[in-house]
This record gives sequence, structure tokens and C-alpha cells, in this order.
Amino acid sequence: MITFRSDIPLSGYTTFKIGGSAQWYAEPRNEDEILSAVRRAREENLPLLFLGRGSNLLVSDRGWPGLVISLARFSAIEWNGAAVTARAGVPLDAVAGESVRRGYAGMEELSGIPGSVGGAVVMNAGAFSQCIADTLERAVWLNIDECRVAEAPKSGLGFGYRASVLQKINAVVLSARFVLRPGKAPELEAARREMLEKRRDKQPLDLPNCGSVFKRPEGGYAGALIEQAGLKGLRNGNAEISSKHANFIVNLGGATAADVRHLIVLAQKRVYEKSGVLLEPEVVFAGEFEEELYKPE
Repeated sequence: MITFRSDIPLSGYTTFKIGGSAQWYAEPRNEDEILSAVRRAREENLPLLFLGRGSNLLVSDRGWPGLVISLARFSAIEWNGAAVTARAGVPLDAVAGESVRRGYAGMEELSGIPGSVGGAVVMNAGAFSQCIADTLERAVWLNIDECRVAEAPKSGLGFGYRASVLQKINAVVLSARFVLRPGKAPELEAARREMLEKRRDKQPLDLPNCGSVFKRPEGGYAGALIEQAGLKGLRNGNAEISSKHANFIVNLGGATAADVRHLIVLAQKRVYEKSGVLLEPEVVFAGEFEEELYKPE
């Protein structure tokens, strides 16, 4: 039976290590428990927040005024030759690492991405020259409004750069099936090591962060634009626009969501004033924030 806990701090469940408390919190282990939790939220009119590995997320200091459903324990994985089916809570890097070990290509460049399979499918996560849509065959998701499980092939998911149709509907991915291609394990292992080394060299992995803060703008890079605007290394409270990579904001210790939000808004404003590019956040905001995102007049 699923357990519901109250007043659970969410800072321990996000890679940012930031966020207030959830009014209610649950960790379902199977599909029936997920459906049970969603039904309870609907019956009690509780706002729902689904949580994967807690990356790519900034939770308000006020927390979440409803039910948080963590999919961390919903994490079975099944291999069938070059095909793999993973539940939403499986770390994406675990799939990438195991595919390399088994000698299958298509995910090696996704190595080191900190999110879960479910979140990665929703946002079509990617790195270097690969993305989720390259190997995804089909996905199963829950239509939250109808409390109904649905399924579709890749062609029905409307994938684009860091986008899918699942971002536009009230849905959460439950599982995904990927089909890889045969490769040479030693070469794939070398490629994986290279990807992980690039991340260690270029990204501030030693400090809590959410991953890339902004999507890549057309014809450029968010980090370069932020650096050109003179914001690299800028601090607000205990949050900092990373001096290692300007498209990362790091928690120096005790940073608040408001600290981070202010740096995001400031980066949008300064970059727009200097280059005319309005940066679009890749990070997802959960809860209420006093400071609005920047909108040019």
C-alpha cells in the first residue's frame, strides 16, 4: 500500500539542494500505486508535481502546496537484445552506461546527464550530437486529467529541440522503449569516457546545480551570451552564475530559490539588452515565485 507523508522538505530530492516542503509526498512502486496517488490528488483537489531524479528543477522556497509523487522507486529496466524498456524513474545515465557495456550504440553521448528516463523523454534530453528521439521507439504515459494510461510511437510525440508534445498536455511518462544499434564495446566505452571527461572539465559538477539553465538559442550558445553580458561568476546571495560555465547556476551552500530565480531573470534581461536574444529557461519552476521572468517591453 502506498504511503503518504506530510511536510517533506524537497531540497533533499533535487540536484539543486533547494526548495521548500511538499504538503504531501509519496513514492509509488508500481503503476497501480501511481494511479492511486493521482486519484487521491484529484479527489482532494491537490496540485500534482511529479518528481524524477530532481534535476532540471527549481522548487520555490514556499514549497509545493499539494502532492509530490516521486518516481524514484518506479525504476525497473528490461533488456531484450538491442532493445531496452525502462520505467520513468531509471536514471538515464544508467541506461547509457549499460548500453555501452553491452556493445550497443546510440546513447553513449548522453552519458552523465543527471535526469531520469521519464523526464528525459518529456524534454527530449540530449547532449553533443545525440538526443532521446534518436533511439526512442515508443513511450507509455499517464493522462492525468483522465487518469488513463496511453501509449504512442515516437512519430506521435512531436519531438523537437528539448521539446515534445508531452510538455503541452497534463501527462507524465511511465516508461519508454529504446532500440539501439550494434557497436563495438571498446569504442563505445572510449566515447563514454570522453563525454564524462568533457562534463567534468567544462561543468561545475562539484557544486549543486540543475544542469543547463537555459535552452540553446538559435545560432548561438546561452553560456557564451551570458558571459559576453559580463555575468559569469556573478553572485546573488549564495547562488552564483558559475565561473566555470555560465549556463549553470550553482548553489554555494544555503542558496534559496529566490536567489537563483533572480540570477535567471537578470541573465535574461542583460543578455536581451546586449544581444537582442531572449533566453528561454530549460529549468522547470515548481511552486510560486515573487519575481517574474523577464519580458521585453
